[in-house]
Amino acid sequence: MPFVSQHVSHSHTLRVNAPIERVFPLFEPLGERAWATGWQPVMLYPPSGAARTGTVFTTDHDGEDTTIWTIAAYDATAGLITYHRVTPGSRAGIIAIHCAATPDGATAATITYTFTALSGSGNDFLAGFTAAHYTEEMALWEAALNHYALHGAPLHHA
Repeated sequence: MPFVSQHVSHSHTLRVNAPIERVFPLFEPLGERAWATGWQPVMLYPPSGAARTGTVFTTDHDGEDTTIWTIAAYDATAGLITYHRVTPGSRAGIIAIHCAATPDGATAATITYTFTALSGSGNDFLAGFTAAHYTEEMALWEAALNHYALHGAPLHHA
């Protein structure tokens, strides 16, 4: 039987109780290290790690193969960043983030993850990437971001 690739997309909006000028940089590759325990990107280009269209880095997480990331679009003024990511032999993905100021001075961050399986193991990963799983993950992100915004330190379970 030929391989049939699965494709899944989920979107969620977080509320972060800090102004967009403080929040948006936290979604950049190096900014995420401030609040996301275990996030350790290895910057390839540019070596400084500056976030811009064309930035390339890798990540290695426990139990997962190396993932290659590229910033496909970056516009800090508009609060937009889009990543393309590939975990070779498993899945390709797009992560689109849009931050917007709220009337009360907080930030609404809409995060959309879209994955396409590249193999049977990718299909297995996507089978677990359910709407319920994504909602739970985004709740952890929201808690970690708000903890960081309030305390200036990561929430260690995030």
